[in-house]
Amino acid sequence: MSVEDLLPEKYRSKASDYQKGTDTMDVWFDSGSSWAAVLEKREGLSFPADLYLEGTDQHRGWFQSSLLTSIATTGKAPYSSVITHGFVLDEKGLKMSKSLGNVVDPDIVIAGGKNPKDGPGYGADVLRLWVSSVDYTGDVLIGPQILRQMSDIYRKLRGTLRFLLSNLHDWKPDYAVPYDELPKIDQHALFQLENVVKTIKENYESYQFYKIFQIIQRFAIVDLSNFYLDVAKDRLYVGGSTSFTRRTCQTVLAEHILSTVRIIAPILPHLAEDVWQNLPYEHKMDDGSITRFVFELKWPDVNEKWLSMPVDEVEFWRVILELRSEVNRVLENARTGKLIGSSLEAKVYLHVADDAISSRLKEVCIGKNDADQLHRIFITSQVEILVTLNDEMVAQIPYTGSYSDEKAGEVWIGVTRADGMKCERCWNYTTQVGTFDQHPTLCARCYNVVDVQPLPAVAGVS
Repeated sequence: MSVEDLLPEKYRSKASDYQKGTDTMDVWFDSGSSWAAVLEKREGLSFPADLYLEGTDQHRGWFQSSLLTSIATTGKAPYSSVITHGFVLDEKGLKMSKSLGNVVDPDIVIAGGKNPKDGPGYGADVLRLWVSSVDYTGDVLIGPQILRQMSDIYRKLRGTLRFLLSNLHDWKPDYAVPYDELPKIDQHALFQLENVVKTIKENYESYQFYKIFQIIQRFAIVDLSNFYLDVAKDRLYVGGSTSFTRRTCQTVLAEHILSTVRIIAPILPHLAEDVWQNLPYEHKMDDGSITRFVFELKWPDVNEKWLSMPVDEVEFWRVILELRSEVNRVLENARTGKLIGSSLEAKVYLHVADDAISSRLKEVCIGKNDADQLHRIFITSQVEILVTLNDEMVAQIPYTGSYSDEKAGEVWIGVTRADGMKCERCWNYTTQVGTFDQHPTLCARCYNVVDVQPLPAVAGVS
């Protein structure tokens, strides 16, 4: 453009008094051309970049200048994807400033400060966990209370991983039980694990880190710790050290360790490496070499076989999990009413309206696979499925509850004291206690574990 074209109309008659400058550089030109100085020059890098990351204020800054300079000279964008994030505010949603005294220093969050008011040092992993927990598409909040919450979540996750490790102290990969031989509860646990691995991979690829945080938190603390690991304690602590039911459970724990450290490593690298360095057995890679560090591992491949659990089986386990939750409500009422202390002092009665579900539950109750039996899942001593239910029977049950399920229909729950006496080893109540001369205070299962001459396996729940 000429000088005359650049001037406002009232100055154009004096265009000869002005000179067009050609050495003025846009303030964003230097950073906007960084792709040429970095991506095209440095060994190991490639053009375009996988990702450009900056705050929302860079839409008309770095992002735009990079795009314009790159398209002008190469004909394409310098990035494959762009992520913009909001600003970091304090817990009240206020902008951080020294005058307000609300600035959060990352170094103090990690290492702690000299002033007690600065709070403890949480370590880098807790700060990284906070970063993963927020939806960065908007402004994000951070402060002492939020960091304490992150620390609590971190400790719970670490506790779950510690439980997995401690119960693999005598484990070797050669002990693994084939999938088809695992109890249904173990197959369902692997089904849940693979769904988590698959979903987390999708969220990493789409940069949805806060969803990863939510999935890991729910899976490790709720699905795994509050259900599967809670139920598994009986097999791990009470069964024989080399028993089939213990080995099947350890098979599942080993798979959870292997997958969990890999999916948390990008967010919690120190925790993942800490777990890996304390693994009580050697993990070999495909070429037979020992995996020394967690980041030598490949991302877990999705096991389609574990994901192929039939739909009706998945639905049945949904019913069981809902049933367990409702049973726990009635057990808590019985505990409050001083009928029982431990849940092992209870016997649970169930009446399910849907005949098919009722039959499946009855099969589970009397099945030969001890790990799948309902009383193990409920952590009670006995469970009885009632085919019919009448007022006289209900009147004899001190604590009851009911709910409606879309699949099972109307479900009635009753709780009484368990039959029999308490086994001093496993604390389960059973009529078998007192029937063995050598060990009169043990149930049949514990007798088989401690006695040199094991008895035949006993099926049933009473």
